[in-house]
Amino acid sequence: MKLFRTFSVYTIVGFLNAGIGFLLLPVLTHYLTPADYGIISLVNTYVLILMPIAGLSTASFISVEFYNNKFTPGEFKRLFSSIRLIPTLVILPLALLFLLCRNWLPSLMELPNLAYWLLLPLTLFVLYQENFRSFLIISKRAKLYGLTTLGKIFIEIPLTILLVVYLGFHWDGRIDAWLVTVIFFSALSFYFYKKWNLLSADVSKKYMRQAIAFGAPLILHEIGKFAINQSDRLFLAKMVSVEEMGVYSVGYQVGMVILIVNTAFANFFSPFFFERMYRGTEKDKLEIIKVSYIFIISLFALLVLLTVLTPYFFAYLVGPRFSRGAAYVFWVGLGYCFWGIYLVFTNYIFFQKKNKILAALAILNVVLNAVCNYFFIQWFGAIGAAYATCLSFFVVAVIVAFIANKTYPMPWLEFKKSFRS
Repeated sequence: MKLFRTFSVYTIVGFLNAGIGFLLLPVLTHYLTPADYGIISLVNTYVLILMPIAGLSTASFISVEFYNNKFTPGEFKRLFSSIRLIPTLVILPLALLFLLCRNWLPSLMELPNLAYWLLLPLTLFVLYQENFRSFLIISKRAKLYGLTTLGKIFIEIPLTILLVVYLGFHWDGRIDAWLVTVIFFSALSFYFYKKWNLLSADVSKKYMRQAIAFGAPLILHEIGKFAINQSDRLFLAKMVSVEEMGVYSVGYQVGMVILIVNTAFANFFSPFFFERMYRGTEKDKLEIIKVSYIFIISLFALLVLLTVLTPYFFAYLVGPRFSRGAAYVFWVGLGYCFWGIYLVFTNYIFFQKKNKILAALAILNVVLNAVCNYFFIQWFGAIGAAYATCLSFFVVAVIVAFIANKTYPMPWLEFKKSFRS
């Protein structure tokens, strides 16, 4: 029952956080054009590409080491502060690169100049905000996690409505509201870090090197996630149009209901998993298997419900210019069901610190997804991007599940015993 309550908290909070996107859909699809929505989606895509590069995927090192008892409070403080400094150090050379490429890169990225210059500030502050959310999860501060998520909703949604509806901004109103919100919560995160005595001026190059060595293979892993999650939009923008990509993005947003559950599960499952794996008893392993089965079955049940409700959602809540987006929902949702399976099994690879496996898989994933997007869009039109996304999710889920079972066998076939545990 306690596990169910914990998962329920993260699920509800996850839906509320995603509610920013869903609650704004009726507003944005009625007040913005598909091209405006396409620019918003492109900005989000490029931020997701830049985040693992700016952070060097080092924040996950804190999550893995948090339950490791070898660190004294003082040493963990040094480790924490050293890793949190990395994004600020990396963003400086990225800013120089953006400056040098300012004459041709915006047009290549299909972005207006203003959107181009907002990318790096957004990336840095989104990264710090997301790192804070991850730390609240791993340190089991579910109440504060929920309160900060509600605070984010009550700032970002009204600010977006003010800028877009009442002040007449276009895509830039949505992006400005997002930027103001992440700056505020980044500042708030450092207030809490100081309150919890986690910040130190005594940063350690040793811990930076360890975190970078741990995170470097995960950069490819994160880019592989991008290849499945976001590259379809880039292909559509280049091969079809930014306008059609905007329509696709609305359908994708609805299909991402499954991702909300995935994210809620990952927030709950990560500390649950590592805590039990470090203990390593048979009962602990059976608990992990039981929760995994319940989650996977629930995902596919939710997909059925989502498919039934999609026509009503588009008929009553989405602007008529975006009605074609309904065709993409099922395939995006099915893909995220496979992604949920992937999330279950990547924890075993993280636990064994075999991150190079995920890096190699990311390379395969990027190539597969790019090839599928290119040919599927040519053969089937815009819906081909949804097919490519779904297929890529399926392939990586199967491969990761196979590798995880090969490197760390678990009693997956002991159904009855796991549900009695």
